[in-house]
Amino acid sequence: MAGRLAGKVAVITGGASGIGLAAVRRFVEEGASVVFCDLEPEAGPALADRLGEAGKLHHRKREVGGAHDGRVIAKELGDRAHFVPADVTDTDQLRATVETAVERFGGLDVMYNNAGVGTAEGTIVDCPEAIFDRTLAVDLKAVWMGIKLAAPHLIARGGGSIISTASISGLVGAPGQGAYGAAKGGVVQLTRVAAVELAAHRVRVNAVCPGGILTPILYDNPAFDGSVDPEMLRGLMTAGQPIPRAGEPVDIANAAVWLASDESSFVTGQSIVVDGGVTAEMAARFRAGLPGLGR
Repeated sequence: MAGRLAGKVAVITGGASGIGLAAVRRFVEEGASVVFCDLEPEAGPALADRLGEAGKLHHRKREVGGAHDGRVIAKELGDRAHFVPADVTDTDQLRATVETAVERFGGLDVMYNNAGVGTAEGTIVDCPEAIFDRTLAVDLKAVWMGIKLAAPHLIARGGGSIISTASISGLVGAPGQGAYGAAKGGVVQLTRVAAVELAAHRVRVNAVCPGGILTPILYDNPAFDGSVDPEMLRGLMTAGQPIPRAGEPVDIANAAVWLASDESSFVTGQSIVVDGGVTAEMAARFRAGLPGLGR
């Protein structure tokens, strides 16, 4: 099948929602065979209960057969998409996801470490230790393990691409994101180190740093009892960044497609910011007063 990723085999973690789901769809559209993992909807409540205070980072209310059921998504996308239920903090489950791709499709060309949790941690003083530990386990350690597990398969393939979802929270100081920002900053540095270590094997390692992206982690975060109107949030994002629209999951997925493709074959060790210009701006209040630019 024609496409920018034709013939490539990819693993995408956290692929049943938000950025991960958009990436699964775009990778398949571009010709890749994709194995993706996420929590099963029916596993959410049990996991949340087992984690205690940190359980609020994970959904309890996703429905079997619903929009975030990996099996439903895979069936919709066809034979080149396969779902593996996994908690990325469980090394055996993450290994099984990678090995499923190798066994089912004959090898591995792309590892996209995307799974993440966050928000509702409070200040550094107020953040419970369990929330800090779980955030780093999902958002940083699982990325490290994903690189560790995938690299030998990519080397055996003669090279490939490792991509991780970091965040602008790993680049700037965002109040209330001590754990999340530390994890994402760790992903940025881990990307540099892995890129240098694996470059001789033609394995490229890069990260994408999203800004404000309209995903369920913002408007339907499991840490809160209710949800936020996505259109209200879209309006706030449109007014709050230089490019006057909300970021969409496909914006990050498109960046990941490029990093997965041969078009980026000389790019490694980079953390590419996709944020509508937020981190380029000194302060939004100045933009409002510029002639011709107020809105």
